[in-house]
Amino acid sequence: MATNYIDLKNIHSLSGLNFYIPEYQRGYRWSDGQVIQMLNDFKEFCKRIEDEQVRTGEFYCLQPIVVKKRTWKDKDGDKSITTEGYEVIDGQQRLTTLFIILKSLEQICQILYPEFKFYNIKYDTRLEYDYDSQEFLQNINTKSSNANEFIDFYYMKIVHDAVISWFKTNPDDKLKIARALLEQSKDSNTHIDKAKNIRVIWYEVMDEESATSIDIYTRLNIGKIPLTNAELIKALLLRRGNFVDTDVTMKQLQIATEWNRIEQKLQDDSFWYFLYRTDNPFSYENRIEFIFDLMKNRTKDSEFYHTFNEFNKDLEKLQADKENFRNDQARIDKIWDAIKAVFQTLEEWYEDRVLYHYIGFLIEYKSDIKRLMDASISMNKSKFLEVFIKKEISDKLTGINLDDLSFNDNKGNVKKILLLFNILTVLQDKKSDLRFPFNKYKKEKWDIEHVCSQTDKLITNDNQRRMWIADMFEFFVGSTSKEKIDDFIEDLKEQIEQLEEISDIQEKANLLSRKSELDIIYTIKELSESEDIINDNDFDEAFKKVLSYFKENQITDKDSIANLALLDQETNRSYGNAFFPVKRKRIIQNDKMGIFVPIATKNLFLKYYSRRSTSLMSWQESDAEDYLDNIKLLISPFIKA
Repeated sequence: MATNYIDLKNIHSLSGLNFYIPEYQRGYRWSDGQVIQMLNDFKEFCKRIEDEQVRTGEFYCLQPIVVKKRTWKDKDGDKSITTEGYEVIDGQQRLTTLFIILKSLEQICQILYPEFKFYNIKYDTRLEYDYDSQEFLQNINTKSSNANEFIDFYYMKIVHDAVISWFKTNPDDKLKIARALLEQSKDSNTHIDKAKNIRVIWYEVMDEESATSIDIYTRLNIGKIPLTNAELIKALLLRRGNFVDTDVTMKQLQIATEWNRIEQKLQDDSFWYFLYRTDNPFSYENRIEFIFDLMKNRTKDSEFYHTFNEFNKDLEKLQADKENFRNDQARIDKIWDAIKAVFQTLEEWYEDRVLYHYIGFLIEYKSDIKRLMDASISMNKSKFLEVFIKKEISDKLTGINLDDLSFNDNKGNVKKILLLFNILTVLQDKKSDLRFPFNKYKKEKWDIEHVCSQTDKLITNDNQRRMWIADMFEFFVGSTSKEKIDDFIEDLKEQIEQLEEISDIQEKANLLSRKSELDIIYTIKELSESEDIINDNDFDEAFKKVLSYFKENQITDKDSIANLALLDQETNRSYGNAFFPVKRKRIIQNDKMGIFVPIATKNLFLKYYSRRSTSLMSWQESDAEDYLDNIKLLISPFIKA
């Protein structure tokens, strides 16, 4: 089983190596600004060393150099010789820049580190022009006359001049940076480098079956997709040298298989969005990296390869503990078992219906997952749920008074209560296997909306007015087609013409109501036929007619939580002022089609909470009171007195 090799190499370990830059890569293009930023970073690291803020063995990490072994033909005078070395798939710019910095420090390097030999870089991309970039670099301290003859030389000279100028401005840092670059102090037993130095992530491609050099280069450079922490950690764990020769293939296969199972489970959105917060600063192509970041406390302020570096440090610490871990396989088992233990805890939470809902809520509201895990390990399941978890939820509701909760005062707390209310509603039936789908809630952008529309919120935009008109046609007619609207009007007129002949009081009342309906349809039809911007007075008249018909203005405090629910953006429409029956109709349609509707929102619009409602087509004060009572019934046990 061919696996890619990963290592953290200090710069000294590149001594005497041969590198080959293939023709498919672009030329050297770093700017003076980029190298100055690199030198400033080196200076900051050296300052931390000087101030004793850097631990033994701690290092400054450069981004990966991706290589693979290869041979190529070189000339030695008139002879053709075969050179063994590494093809650089990614990292040419960094490797060349490091060379230029080292060259500017050449005299110091020769005195302090005489055993260090500059590595060689052969640029196949430049051969067709008959320019020797390798020779130009080797002599860059003295050669400048032909810097303008070739574009690569031009950029190399710009960077070299910037380095020389920077060191003139920062003379005290020359020795410090030279030491940070080339210092090494390897333990004779563990071979761990204990020096405080600069290192590079060395990623050696061993398996080209899945991707060729050009494929990898294209992804890393043209696609601008860097190697992820997960890829580097996988290579670190699966490198061949970690395992006893007789067991190497089976052990690699075991870890790779378990890795794939974890990744496959995390690719299930119902599991993933149970764990993944909507405000997480990181997105994950390889979702297993989320577990690694969790274990190593990666934050938005961490450097990019923080997680990989932390796992590498763990491995080095275990290498030093030869009494308990006699070989690399035992060390890898220790690290991999810890990863599996974290995943298994998360999976157990997901499989437990009650924990899934409670912890899913807590994670969305920024509870520390590691803290939850520590608590789950330190106590039995009953205590973890009934004492710890419920207290965590209660703490999230501190200071909330349901009677005073308002859309304008604290939208965040309103959404928190509505989400918890939906979750607790699902949990009411202990025998049910129904689950609140965090994946749909988070991906479909559900938010707080008013149940009864904000009638004081005017619709002034012409496009939004036409959307409102379309909604009215959909509600009354079931279509926005002109032909169907005309047919509907004719049919309704025929029914109303029979009004005088009908004696049944209920039937007569229904037809009278439909007469009002016909008047509304005529009014909005006239608005829809306007080719110009709709007149304000005409629209306001139509709006008031519909408002009166739906009895939409019966709620005293429209910003109270008693008039708020979780709704998706599409249902409430972009003009934010859809009437209750319009929303109700759309929610029923969505539910019929299997489109997710939060259970409490569905119960509200179907009036399951209303004990004395007289109409399904309007949201009244009594409906709002009953709805609030139901919220209190489920939420109050979690609110501290």
